[in-house]
Amino acid sequence: MKPCTRTPVPPRHYLQELPLLLVFNTVFAALWTTVSGSGFGEALVYSQCIGGLCYLSSIPIRYIRYPALKFAWGIAGGALGVVGGMMLATALRGHPATAALTQSPYAWRLTFGFSAVAFALCFAFFWWREVAERRSAELAARAAQADAARTEAERAAASAQLAALQAQIEPHFLFNTLANLRSLIGRDPELARTLLDRLIEWLRATLQASRTPHTTLAAEFELLSAYLDIQRIRMGGRLTVETRVAPALRELQLPPLLLQPLVENAIAHGIEQKAGPAHIALLAELRDGRVRLAVTDNGVGLGASNTQGTGLGLENVQARLASCFGDDARLSVESAPGGGVCASIEIPADRAGVHA
Repeated sequence: MKPCTRTPVPPRHYLQELPLLLVFNTVFAALWTTVSGSGFGEALVYSQCIGGLCYLSSIPIRYIRYPALKFAWGIAGGALGVVGGMMLATALRGHPATAALTQSPYAWRLTFGFSAVAFALCFAFFWWREVAERRSAELAARAAQADAARTEAERAAASAQLAALQAQIEPHFLFNTLANLRSLIGRDPELARTLLDRLIEWLRATLQASRTPHTTLAAEFELLSAYLDIQRIRMGGRLTVETRVAPALRELQLPPLLLQPLVENAIAHGIEQKAGPAHIALLAELRDGRVRLAVTDNGVGLGASNTQGTGLGLENVQARLASCFGDDARLSVESAPGGGVCASIEIPADRAGVHA
């Protein structure tokens, strides 16, 4: 005999079925009145008592693991429910409970036959309803598992994108910085020491960022400050940097290295292509219920650079924004007033955990 595995039914499930049971019993009382010719009031008392006890006797069936025992208990429980219900109804009507046992064989056959049909119909309905609810719960659980798997896949994709982003940023930047450091050691040891200190700070911050799925805006700007200090030294001091961060946004949670590609693009495709003083502005503000992060340069402008990027950095930023904030986040790159380029990210304040 093979056992059946079942999930236990919570007690509130039976309370939810009670109104339906009362309706079924009332319908069967009306049918019994038609069949037997008895009064509806009397039939209603007997129907509620028999139906209620039969329902109670069916509850253990839901917990019995073996099909044969389920069947045996169904027959025994149904018989006990009919006899017990008749005795209870007789007692409620002011007669001795045992008086229900003295009715004629024909009356017993009619009572048992009608009750068996009613019991089978009720049990089949409630059983079907329970199976449907279980299937619905299983589908919901599978959907939740699929969502969890999709979320995990998105996280893995975001990690892969971060690794690809680091692979794109670090070699080019490190080679240039180390070459610049080598040239400074002989002619300006103090500046070389400053450059080395900032490089160590940037490497430490980058390593920490790569080990966590999120960072704060303050930490992100700190990393960018070290990066831009290195670029300023490399460019002979012609680069100036302006940073404006709304105090309420300093603890804003972001994917790590989110703004780094925007700053790198400003350097490589804007500032480096232009002679003379260069300027980069980093802005974080709260406006119209949205968080706006912007990197603005006064470089050569869109389409004027003689270098061609791969677009990987911006694609990674867009993909990681979508992974964290869905379609509510927006990345835009446009010409800045007065020349240069402004690359900005907009995120709804509520999705970012900021109270506008």
